[in-house]
Amino acid sequence: MNFRIRLARNIVRLGDFIASLAIMVMRPQDLVEFTRQDYGTDSYVSCYAREGFVEQGLTREETLLLEKLPLTSGRLLVMGMGGGRDAIALARLGFQVVGTDFIPAMVERALENAGQAGVELEGVVQDFSDLRLPPASFDAAVLFAGMYSSVPTRHRRIAMLRRVREVLKPGGYFVCQFFYQKDPNPRRGAEWARKALALLTWGNFTYERGDTLFGNRDFYHYFIGEEEVAREFAAAGLKVVALEINPTRNFSGAVLQAPEPGSR
Repeated sequence: MNFRIRLARNIVRLGDFIASLAIMVMRPQDLVEFTRQDYGTDSYVSCYAREGFVEQGLTREETLLLEKLPLTSGRLLVMGMGGGRDAIALARLGFQVVGTDFIPAMVERALENAGQAGVELEGVVQDFSDLRLPPASFDAAVLFAGMYSSVPTRHRRIAMLRRVREVLKPGGYFVCQFFYQKDPNPRRGAEWARKALALLTWGNFTYERGDTLFGNRDFYHYFIGEEEVAREFAAAGLKVVALEINPTRNFSGAVLQAPEPGSR
């Protein structure tokens, strides 16, 4: 390979590595707030609540995942509903939809969009990773657009799953999408450098391989193996009904079920 091309590629890799170090100086709550600061701006709200985006409805991947859900009606929780794209589409399918978002302006716009679309939608201002809703009140819950991966640390994701399990009726279902990227040959030196920076800055000791800032803006955890995500689901006491790993697509997904009466 041409020397200058090789040098240029190494510089690009170095730039990506330097950008990745931002994760190491932020603790989990900092990562949540880092994303919230952008997501709550007027430009973000306008982007996710605009008519053209909302009217796109469910994506092909979301539709295929929902086909594995053995329900066509009932009380449904949409977590992180944004401007209402998926919530409105699910209400049109016949579900009684309650949507949550931690940005009040998003909830307001989602309700406005639902009214214009002629469907009923209940909105709650709440962080989906810290649900505070009545127990056993939903037949199903969904978390699309890879947002399962937006929760930093395995501990917090499992805690979120347990809260989801609590708000589901016995035998209820949880449908989620997450980021997946197989990484059989990690760069050990880069991993040690990241952890060293966390130690020096008293920062992110909970860093996991696969953590990244997508576009240097949004935190996501890329799962690097099926076993990793399956263990999280099992730790929360949820049964895997379907696990769709799509390494060549944007998102992978799962359909999970809460324990039914009498089950262990």
